[in-house]
Amino acid sequence: MPPNSTTDFGLKQRKSSSTISLNSLSLSLSLSSSKEFDGNQNAEKPLLPSFTTKSLQYINNKRRTKSKTSLLIWMLVQLLKIAAGAFILSVIFFLLFLSVMSLYNGRTVRDPCMVAETSKQQIVQSAFIQRDITIQTDPTSQAAIAIAEANKLSSSSSSPSYEYDAVVPKIIHQQWKTNTVPVKFMKWRKKWLTLYPEPEYTHMLWTDKNGRELIEMQYPWFLETYDSYEHNINRADAARYFILHHYGGIYADLDYEPQSNFYEYLPPNQVAMVESPYYWNEKTQNCLMSSPKNDPFWVDLFTVLIKNSKKDEVLEATGPILLDEAMEYSVHPSYILPCENFQRVPLGEYDQTLWTTVYDREIMFRLKPISKNCGYYSNDQCHFGKHHNTVSYRTTSGRVL
Repeated sequence: MPPNSTTDFGLKQRKSSSTISLNSLSLSLSLSSSKEFDGNQNAEKPLLPSFTTKSLQYINNKRRTKSKTSLLIWMLVQLLKIAAGAFILSVIFFLLFLSVMSLYNGRTVRDPCMVAETSKQQIVQSAFIQRDITIQTDPTSQAAIAIAEANKLSSSSSSPSYEYDAVVPKIIHQQWKTNTVPVKFMKWRKKWLTLYPEPEYTHMLWTDKNGRELIEMQYPWFLETYDSYEHNINRADAARYFILHHYGGIYADLDYEPQSNFYEYLPPNQVAMVESPYYWNEKTQNCLMSSPKNDPFWVDLFTVLIKNSKKDEVLEATGPILLDEAMEYSVHPSYILPCENFQRVPLGEYDQTLWTTVYDREIMFRLKPISKNCGYYSNDQCHFGKHHNTVSYRTTSGRVL
């Protein structure tokens, strides 16, 4: 045997053992890895379904939330549409109602020309009636006592100043604070000058100054009350009654526009005031009045004037409501000039007066049926005069001057 054969045999045996060991290790590692991989695979299998489920749940929840939000928005939109539709319908019905009521309240059931003719016949008949012009005996009336005493003194003189005359003097009385009449009133004042020309008619413009002077000189017993009024309109109202008692004639507000000469439609032997076309507050108004000189009706009115002097409301203290009370109190006759001829409702004159008056006239006039049937200025048929109702005694905010 050669010398190195044993060594070679040993080396080959060790290499073969190492190879077997390595193969065994490799096989065990492979098995181990295979088991680990299978184990990992088995462990990861439930993760995918869990993630998918959660994702689907999240998506479904989002969809549900979005659906609820969309549903709410849709419902709100529908409600807004219904509300908008209801509002539009209510506006349409309201405007339709106003239009119908406007036609109803604006109608003149009585023919204006027939009313004028009837009124003229009544005036002619009343002219033949003998009136008792005795002043009412009222021991509590300062006005009655003072004017009765003045009548006694006047009757003993050669030219009695308190003598009653059954005729309306051809004097046109108007008022303003000063002698400077605002431009917006001058266009209507000029119509008075045109339709009632001088010298047949005398035109007198009364100011705050000469109105007070008349009271001071002719009716001193009323001066304290006159000066105590809070508002200037109270003094202006009161002054016009004393003017008509002292002078007689026709009184007209500066915003009263004559359409013709209606002197023959005024009763010659009694006081007359225009009918109010409105259903609230008053029956008559003091924007247009006529009177014989020294008509005893005014003495009764002066009694009511003193009684109401402390009232806050202008209409009651010195205005139209006072006139209504005086007509009820007085035993002396008075005549109401029919509104169909002398004062219809001036609808549509938005730029001539205060917004509060426009609201009353344009809205309130149409909200309630009116039985007066005065009509409005849609035509000039037997239309003698027009009151523009500017309410110049109030500021734009409604405050009384």
